[in-house]
Amino acid sequence: AARLVSLIAGVQPGQKVLDLCAAPGGKSFSAAFAMEDKGEIVSCDLHENKLKRIQEGAARLDLTSITTSAGDGRVFRPEWAERFDTVLVDAPCSGLGIIRKKPDVRYKKADDLFTLPVIQTALLDNAARYVAPGGVLVYSTCTILPEENEQVTDAFLTEHSDFCRDGFTLPAPVGETEGQLTLWPQRHGTDGFYICRMKRT
Repeated sequence: AARLVSLIAGVQPGQKVLDLCAAPGGKSFSAAFAMEDKGEIVSCDLHENKLKRIQEGAARLDLTSITTSAGDGRVFRPEWAERFDTVLVDAPCSGLGIIRKKPDVRYKKADDLFTLPVIQTALLDNAARYVAPGGVLVYSTCTILPEENEQVTDAFLTEHSDFCRDGFTLPAPVGETEGQLTLWPQRHGTDGFYICRMKRT
């Protein structure tokens, strides 16, 4: 499911891509392959120690388009304003879509579930400032809760009139979408996952 993010984003060789919550790096690597390692990918994460894994992975895969940067994705960085063709936001979430892989997810505190949409909204609001006009913003989570998915992107689009959902097509059984998709294990043979593609006008 995670590999679909760069496919849905439609990244192209020569583009500038920001992976705002990048660790452990899978989406950055997938984007680099889709871009034929031509262009620029900035892999950002809050935890600097996790960036080492991305650097090691890029070296192992012989990918030279990836650079890393430590920082809080909720804090605006003026040097990134409207700089990127594509911004990926794989937001921290409850993880309920991967509960079969990580059964300890079920023991998360209920209070954590209430605070996550606040964090997700802050990440998305800030990420929007980095998208160049005509660029793409992709929001994803590994959960199936509407409170962390559709409700977050609905609220975002209400507040940001310069963005709209942008339809995409995937192979069967998904087919055409109106710009967002929830993947279900029993239907799609993947983890539970949500992806929304939005375009800046």
